[in-house]
Amino acid sequence: AVSHTHNNFQLSVANQTIGKTETIQGDMLLVATGRRPNVAGLDLEMAGVAYSSKGIQVDDTLTTNVAHIFAAGDCIGGAQFTHLAGWQAFTAVRNGLLPGKSKGMPKVLPYTIFTEPEVAQVGLTAVSAQRPFGEGVTVLKRNLDRLDRAVVDQAQRGFIKIVVDENGRILGATIVAPRAGEMISEISLAMQHNIKLRGLADAMRPYPTYSMGTQLLAASQATDDFLDSTVGRLLLRFLK
Repeated sequence: AVSHTHNNFQLSVANQTIGKTETIQGDMLLVATGRRPNVAGLDLEMAGVAYSSKGIQVDDTLTTNVAHIFAAGDCIGGAQFTHLAGWQAFTAVRNGLLPGKSKGMPKVLPYTIFTEPEVAQVGLTAVSAQRPFGEGVTVLKRNLDRLDRAVVDQAQRGFIKIVVDENGRILGATIVAPRAGEMISEISLAMQHNIKLRGLADAMRPYPTYSMGTQLLAASQATDDFLDSTVGRLLLRFLK
């Protein structure tokens, strides 16, 4: 439910996780109603290309039901990002002109909401990872108030959150920070090339940077994993 009092909007939402209703206040209320592909004037019917209210229908190589016609970007529905549309356009041209066909959807798709601070996301969230992986999911989080660059910039609002499975494989990440759009890229690269969390800990970062928060988070978990191992427990017992 939405209400307006004085100069503020109030949004009441049911939080199913905790079973309570929460109230969120803000200066403005933005409503995202979505978009529909505009195919008017393309004469798709004459070309025999199938489409619906959700967009032009393609297979996983961006090929329509007409073998020599391809479609890419927002017009095919699904995720609607500029970087994805450009990537798909390149792939569609490649598939149309060269032998063989590449997949029309990348393995990893990061995105950023350019608020202040920025919000960046890639892969699964902590909630969505619970369904397929259950108790095998570990959620790691480091608040920006523990990151020197954020303290210097007086931008401590935010966090870095990484979701991993029991083998250290990165399932997803959420970053809320002034440079979140740049920070999410190295995690996307790690996921693309199956680099585990330990790999993020091993890679050196310049100091002081926001990206160092990712290294510190990964290194902290690597330390905990070592101390929980047989060698780590023996070492702790010896030091005592």
